[in-house]
Amino acid sequence: MIDGTLEKELGAEDKARVLSQALPYIRTYKGHTVVIKLGGEALDDPGHAALVASDLALLALVGIRLVVVHGGGPQVSAAMSEAGLEPTFVGGLRVTDDAAMETVRRVLVGSINSDLVGRLCAAGLRAIGLSGADASLLEAVPLNGPAEQSLGRVGRVASVRAEVLDDLLENGYTPVVASVAPGSDGGFLNINADAAAAALASSLHAAKLVYLTNVPGLYADFGDDGSLLSELDCERLQAMLPGLSAGMRPKASSAVDALQHGVGKVHILDGRVQHALLLEIFTDEGIGTQVLP
Repeated sequence: MIDGTLEKELGAEDKARVLSQALPYIRTYKGHTVVIKLGGEALDDPGHAALVASDLALLALVGIRLVVVHGGGPQVSAAMSEAGLEPTFVGGLRVTDDAAMETVRRVLVGSINSDLVGRLCAAGLRAIGLSGADASLLEAVPLNGPAEQSLGRVGRVASVRAEVLDDLLENGYTPVVASVAPGSDGGFLNINADAAAAALASSLHAAKLVYLTNVPGLYADFGDDGSLLSELDCERLQAMLPGLSAGMRPKASSAVDALQHGVGKVHILDGRVQHALLLEIFTDEGIGTQVLP
């Protein structure tokens, strides 16, 4: 039987080994920009959300220029249902009429963004919440849906004022961006958070774009657990797009777009796994799916 002292020593050795393994990665990414997109699932449970916030704080505190973009799909759908609005999706994108847009804005900006900023500040960061309207960070244009159905107030990012984020990062702040942006008519547009994260990562020439989602990664054959892809290149991912599920397609398409516009790597991770970010960025094994240019 291992006595308490030996067990404690072994635990300390394991911790030291992990820290030693992390050091080369800390050196590699210190001073580089990493954009993290959080899905609503990663923020739904308060305990898990606090854990994610601690991991994000660690990334920033070791010198990574961290930009956080968040969605809130489950929370928005729940709020819409409570308001008597039926959530509808086309090709993985939420159909957003005027009433739904008010709900999207209230949930993303007024609830999720402020809660996440509070958690990050409590973890030791100088987090600051933004939407696309703040300092004209994002300019958006309407996104046309299939001919048979309009997407309503759904948009795509047309331009990014990257200098806004650069100024915040240089002054020690961590931007936390909600994926809504003003359109040319002065009203707000609902931007898919995966696409918003890709646009921000591209404008900042990010070293990494990380998607925290609710699946272990990207599958060659969805439904076959043995077909999880640990690594693939942009060309193969682009060829896979037509066969992907409606939920994964916007994420994968955004990943392709980011890689084609200079982002170093894209990672698709299971945000339900504790410390998924740290395992991917600071260990040799990593988890999830890595997509290379």
